[in-house]
Amino acid sequence: MLDPHAQFLAALAEAGFPVSSVAAIRDQYDPLPSGLAELLLEWIPRLEDRRLQESVVWALLAARKGTLDGAKLSELFDSATNDDLKRAIASVIHQTRPRNIDEWLIAAVRDRRSGASRNLLAAAVAKMLSPERLVSVLIEVFHDAPLAAVHPLGKVGDSAVLDVLAAALPTATGLLRRELRQAIARIERRLAKARQKGR
Repeated sequence: MLDPHAQFLAALAEAGFPVSSVAAIRDQYDPLPSGLAELLLEWIPRLEDRRLQESVVWALLAARKGTLDGAKLSELFDSATNDDLKRAIASVIHQTRPRNIDEWLIAAVRDRRSGASRNLLAAAVAKMLSPERLVSVLIEVFHDAPLAAVHPLGKVGDSAVLDVLAAALPTATGLLRRELRQAIARIERRLAKARQKGR
């Protein structure tokens, strides 16, 4: 009987996507045809080998932006039992901006069980949500997990965000202090540019 890796490659070949290995998927198909992306999403939960699952998830980075099925990716994230797999899925969400995932993304970035993936999910919030929504979500995350939200807030924040970050600076230490300073400087530069344009 074929091992799971060989079974998976055989299924891809049968569907018209022959590859010599999982690592070769991104080399051969970039961007991923939608049929291949769907097949990968379908197979990930069936693969019991964690490393193989992760490799297949990383292959999804070659998908065109806005084409992946957000519902399937969010299900995979919710059922993942280890941080490496969660982080790989969060990376794919951040890079490929899947469809119909906004509400799940807000819930996942607020959830402490998302662990180390919250940084990537917060970065995805900054890229994917509407400006009216993303700042309030990121500020909420910042109060709970400052290191997860400080960088995205620096990218998208306004003068109200600047006040929140500046208030946190006096008591911050180490990496957080450095990240806060960078985020504050970034927002100040953006606001100064906007003021110059407005003159």
